[in-house]
Amino acid sequence: MSNFCYFVDLYWHQLTFKARPLPDDILLGGQTAIVTGSNVGLGFEAAKELASHELSRLILAVRDPAKGEAAKAEIARVAPKCDIQVWQLDQESWGSMVAFAERARTELDRLDITLLNAGLKRLEYTRSPTNHEAHVQINYLGTALLSLLLIEPLRRTARQTGKPGRITITASSVGFNAPVRDVLSPQGGSSIINWLDNPASFVPGESRYCLSKLLDMFWTRALASRLDASDVVVNTLNPGYCQSAFHRVDPTAEKASKYFAFTTVEGGRHLTDAAVRHPDSHGAYLSEQRIRSFSKFILSTKGEEVQQKLWDETIALFREECPEAHIGEFAKGKSSVDR
Repeated sequence: MSNFCYFVDLYWHQLTFKARPLPDDILLGGQTAIVTGSNVGLGFEAAKELASHELSRLILAVRDPAKGEAAKAEIARVAPKCDIQVWQLDQESWGSMVAFAERARTELDRLDITLLNAGLKRLEYTRSPTNHEAHVQINYLGTALLSLLLIEPLRRTARQTGKPGRITITASSVGFNAPVRDVLSPQGGSSIINWLDNPASFVPGESRYCLSKLLDMFWTRALASRLDASDVVVNTLNPGYCQSAFHRVDPTAEKASKYFAFTTVEGGRHLTDAAVRHPDSHGAYLSEQRIRSFSKFILSTKGEEVQQKLWDETIALFREECPEAHIGEFAKGKSSVDR
């Protein structure tokens, strides 16, 4: 998609589309949901909407437990019967993610919905404690690892209830405007992830954020191709351009959001719609609360090659850097199955 077409499409949908809340007849009694990045912004609004539909248990997965407790108190006012729990989760720590997933595996009698929404946006290069570039670590690697680690409790519940679990990954249409040269031809013949971790690959501005969302789309497709939709439905979504503290590091985006951005409530509705509705969305991309096509690049032969390469690199990285993570059949690396 050309830059011109991308921005025309963006502005058109921002100005003409109105996100709908979940229908009143969608009731989530008995179900458990995990929402990452849920103390503020779209994640908070999505968690609150899920709780308001009679969700039995809500896990607020947050980096700062104090902020999580504040979010819990506010959500409890609209959903007093929901068992709301605050669990600490740091996507810049392999140990934190493994401990979180182990807690979910051992303490939850069921897990129905996993909404992987945590992320960040920065305009300058930042290295995470894991030694990966921050967008790569939090937006991509952290999301990818959690999606693998939480499959077991989702599958277990699906087989008990006869209803597939759900994994929804918050991406963005900005992924279609990412600099694909960085994944097509990493400099020096290095791996995709190694190149993106290299400060020389970083262009100041939002391009790395956009690229991290492209990686999320590739991961969604690769993971879905390796899962049975009768066990777990995996999808990804674009919540649109939303008013949020997320843009506080980007004055230009923050200013523009005052004129045509969705509210955080409207943005959160996109998340809940993707996480609860659309049972036929396995491996799909949703935008404006409907299934839409991925970009031509993602669907191309070159895109499929990047998807396979990224999957192999990511699994190899988890085996090396996080050997305590039990990722089951996915630890085998390469797979002949792909979309």
